[in-house]
Amino acid sequence: MKKNNINKEMKIGSILIAAYLFWALGWIIYSNFIMGSISSPYFPKADMTLELLNPGTKGFFLGTDIYGRSIIEILSAGLSYSLGISLLVSITSATIGICIGYLSITGNKTIKVLSDLVINLIFIFPSILIAIMVMSVIGQSFWGLVFALIITGWPGYARIARGETMRVMGLTYVESARAIGITELRLFLKVIVPSILPLMMVHIVLGVSGVIISEAALGFLGLGGSEYSWGAMLSIAKTVLLEAPYIVIILSIVMAGLIIGLNLLGDGLRDYLDPRKSFSS
Repeated sequence: MKKNNINKEMKIGSILIAAYLFWALGWIIYSNFIMGSISSPYFPKADMTLELLNPGTKGFFLGTDIYGRSIIEILSAGLSYSLGISLLVSITSATIGICIGYLSITGNKTIKVLSDLVINLIFIFPSILIAIMVMSVIGQSFWGLVFALIITGWPGYARIARGETMRVMGLTYVESARAIGITELRLFLKVIVPSILPLMMVHIVLGVSGVIISEAALGFLGLGGSEYSWGAMLSIAKTVLLEAPYIVIILSIVMAGLIIGLNLLGDGLRDYLDPRKSFSS
């Protein structure tokens, strides 16, 4: 058996994501411990006398936006917001998906039929439309946005978890565990979850980029949970596209870099964890 090597996609993706995480961590320290406090964090302040300053202006490396706020500061606040909400949504969705995927295999007939019905119903409609519908019902707020994204996110994880659970349940060590009388809960926590977790991690990484795009799309439509959503910033920047095109360009490059990094890391992890590659000569 040949051990898989870390591939080029993983290396490039890891470097990009590490750079973004370092940036987000730096902003959290800056806004919560240097310029503000945990109870009263610092956020970029509007100053209309500094409206639409070009990049390179003294004191404003990337210029200012339509409200005179430093672009590098609103980018930093948006990065922390996007990463935080995407990690929260992806991990919660994956947890729900793993539990429902397992129950759809081991549960009674009612649970199996109900889970299949709900998953198929959510997959029928475009996720962005479901999110808009949920937001219109529960109202526009941070937690409303999180709820809407989780509602549209967990079915994908449930389908993957179901397929992987079916594969693992047929392995001999699972049958041996059942033969010695292990409980269903212990089997799930000690055997099934550790076995399917590597594959789920790949999809969580890929899912984070999907959540960032969905959140930005909702923010662009005016349904975001924060004024520092990159989508909301793009929506504002389009109103001054001819006067200050640099705002849209900078926002797009920063967002694209994060999405590319997450996708490269996810694809690299998928190839790295593919068991078939372990047997290649």
